[in-house]
Amino acid sequence: MFPITIVDNFLEDPDAIVRLSEQMEFKATTDGKWPGARTDQLWEHNHRLFNSIGIKIHSLFYEGIVDNWSMTMHFQKISPFDGDKWNKKNRGWIHKDLSSFGGIIYLSKDPDADSGTSIYKCKNGYQHQYPDELQVKEDLYTGKSTLSQDEYDKVFDAVNDQFVETVTVENVYNRLLLFGGQTYHGVKTFGTKPRLTLNFFGYGVKDDRRYSPLERF
Repeated sequence: MFPITIVDNFLEDPDAIVRLSEQMEFKATTDGKWPGARTDQLWEHNHRLFNSIGIKIHSLFYEGIVDNWSMTMHFQKISPFDGDKWNKKNRGWIHKDLSSFGGIIYLSKDPDADSGTSIYKCKNGYQHQYPDELQVKEDLYTGKSTLSQDEYDKVFDAVNDQFVETVTVENVYNRLLLFGGQTYHGVKTFGTKPRLTLNFFGYGVKDDRRYSPLERF
């Protein structure tokens, strides 16, 4: 279990990391599980940088050198789906990740306000998303949506209205946000310009002597 963690000025030279992202190919989603376009895994392109960032992230929670950790990491760029910042097609669907922890490093120098990440809890103690609702999101992200704005809004509201916001984290250049895999989160708005981030997912440390932060209590 990992607590919500925010670290500003996380990367030593974020400008250099942005330049690296510009050398990589961004590929649009094919299954609609996420919006925008992502690069291949960072370890495939620059294994040394992948290890440097991975070790630094784990060092936030573990003392000494941490071995045998498992992570995925990639750049993601999301362009607006609509010129209206608050159009619901331009807002993230609330979800949680299938990992020990997930997180993001914001890499847009002049981001729109409200384009960070919000943390949520279930309004009524539970949530449920039907397959046809999930399909609406996937169709939008793959460019296959045929719904009217009103039809889309109705489904979006049915899903997101199950939650209440508890934490807002603003999109600040070179800020790291990390949260546990069971944490519901989403983006209030993708903004009006491309939103560049480095996303990561951690899958635990294979060491019986080490426990995740909240397991040590």
